[in-house]
Amino acid sequence: MKEKPLFFALIILTFLLFILSLSVGKVSISFAEIVHVFLGNSDEMTNNLVLNFRLPKSITALLVGISLPISGFLMQELFKNPLADPSVLGITSMASLGVGIVIFLFSIIGLDQYLNNPWITIIASFIGAVVALLIVVAFSFRVKSASSLVILGFMLAGLSGALIGMMQYFAPSDKIKSFLIWGFGSLSGLSWEQIGVFTLFVSGGIIVSLFSLRGITALLLGEKYAQSLGINIKKLRFVILISTALLTASATAFAGPIGFIGLAIPHICRTLLKTGNMRVLYRWIFVSGIFFMLLFSILTEVFPFGTLPINIITALFGAPIVISILLNNKNEAR
Repeated sequence: MKEKPLFFALIILTFLLFILSLSVGKVSISFAEIVHVFLGNSDEMTNNLVLNFRLPKSITALLVGISLPISGFLMQELFKNPLADPSVLGITSMASLGVGIVIFLFSIIGLDQYLNNPWITIIASFIGAVVALLIVVAFSFRVKSASSLVILGFMLAGLSGALIGMMQYFAPSDKIKSFLIWGFGSLSGLSWEQIGVFTLFVSGGIIVSLFSLRGITALLLGEKYAQSLGINIKKLRFVILISTALLTASATAFAGPIGFIGLAIPHICRTLLKTGNMRVLYRWIFVSGIFFMLLFSILTEVFPFGTLPINIITALFGAPIVISILLNNKNEAR
């Protein structure tokens, strides 16, 4: 397979999808009108629709499409498990717990007025994710096995689920609905200030992740081989954890707990490319994640009965892939 021409074609298709995402919606906008918007000579309504609604949504889809698949790729390579994804360390669950505490407890103590500020939910989600990160990092220095971190992630997810369930049991129905709506995930509604912060965290996570590629490549032949090449396994694990936490925490905080995308995209790229070159695989996952999230963003808009939540689209896309992974592993075990 000629990888470079195909990769270049994928970049072009992704760019075309980005332009298409600006034109598709309840009100269609032509390519010529979009060009006029960026040239600064369009009418006020079209200008506002593109620059303040559709462009922020498309950029959010781009950032989520980068962060979650790269996180999934790093987790799968670290744990040598094709079913590992950004939620495996409990980061997503703890972020949800942070949001649950704000939505449910704020209503109990009479601080409902602060829930209208979108930064409150984002900060609560990010604090929950950072707490999970600190727990995992502290634990990673005390254990040698990556599987122990997976068990810790399940325990954090279980604890978070129990605490959220307890708060939901006593919460009024309107607050439960608010939490469920957040749980569906959304690419809309971010201000340019929020997108700037989101971009900063994703950029930081990507930069950190690049330092792990050499070590991940060496790990393909085992930990002993990697150590013989001078790879510090504990340091590599720490770098991967930091990168994953930054990417997952920011995506969950700004877009909600979007599932399956972090698991499915790396699996698709790995299956199609069949390469041990981590840098090639990394760049394909990077661009493919953007491509699919833009595609899903467009699909949410063209749904005939209103805007469909992004988590429903990603679940419909990812669930068959998870099943195929399980069936392949079962066949290999035989």
